[in-house]
Amino acid sequence: MALSSSLFELLVAIVQLYEAYKRPVTSSEIAERLNKSDGTVRNSVAALKALGLVEARTGPNGGYVPTVKGLECVRSPQALERLWEPLQLVVDDAPSRVYAVELDLVGLTDPTGVKAILRIAGSLHNLREGVRVRVGPTSWSRILVTGRVRSVDYRRREVLISVDSLVAVPRITASEVMTPSPIVAREDDELRAVAEVLLAKGIRALPVVNSEGRLCGIVTASNVAEAYLARDFNAKVRDYMERSVPTIRPDADILDIMRILASKKTGRAVVVDENAEPKGIVTRTDVLNKLARLTSPEPGS
Repeated sequence: MALSSSLFELLVAIVQLYEAYKRPVTSSEIAERLNKSDGTVRNSVAALKALGLVEARTGPNGGYVPTVKGLECVRSPQALERLWEPLQLVVDDAPSRVYAVELDLVGLTDPTGVKAILRIAGSLHNLREGVRVRVGPTSWSRILVTGRVRSVDYRRREVLISVDSLVAVPRITASEVMTPSPIVAREDDELRAVAEVLLAKGIRALPVVNSEGRLCGIVTASNVAEAYLARDFNAKVRDYMERSVPTIRPDADILDIMRILASKKTGRAVVVDENAEPKGIVTRTDVLNKLARLTSPEPGS
């Protein structure tokens, strides 16, 4: 995880003041050190607390204290790469303002079912027994957990989940999933010729390139059908092609691919290089087939 420069600066200030004063430091002391307002400091410290880098001490001599993890991150910035990034919980299919700052799985071999223990940042008000929650995928292990709340420990801010679904998304790039070297159409090609290619090859879309070979659109079987229904039999590709095309790079992660396809409500994305030249196409079917092959033994194995 990349900690923003402003948060890292704040963490460094807290550590330096704590080591100098040998006691918890107040938001006003931190604000004075950073030349920022007290309110700005308090709002930012909340993010450090959620990451487990700082904790608050209450009482007359209260203030903020860096945790062991916070001290490690300042003394050895490489530790930042191992930070858990707080994950937003989806509660009853709706994004919430609750975040999981830790996730532990228990009972992976228990026949009664897997459980997940979440340490929570934010309000626990809506996390009552029986509520359905989803969290993940996590940054490193890429685990996605779905289940129902079994119990809530308000003192420890922990929620026990009965896991219904546990998925670990593999690290796969677009270049491993895509259909490479796609057939392309040009803007001034006849749509009739495109229809013949789609039918002969058994495919549903072709990337469209301009005179420089750069992606400028996509033409699909639906576009061909639209022209046919309009009895526009002499149409050119440019007349019916879709100009807004989801694109990804060859090193794009499969998680990002799935998010793009879902958010754009489309069945395909074009893989392009740094010059916007098409190098492949990734479809939902390609992604599903790749994931399915991971669960089946290779022929001859």
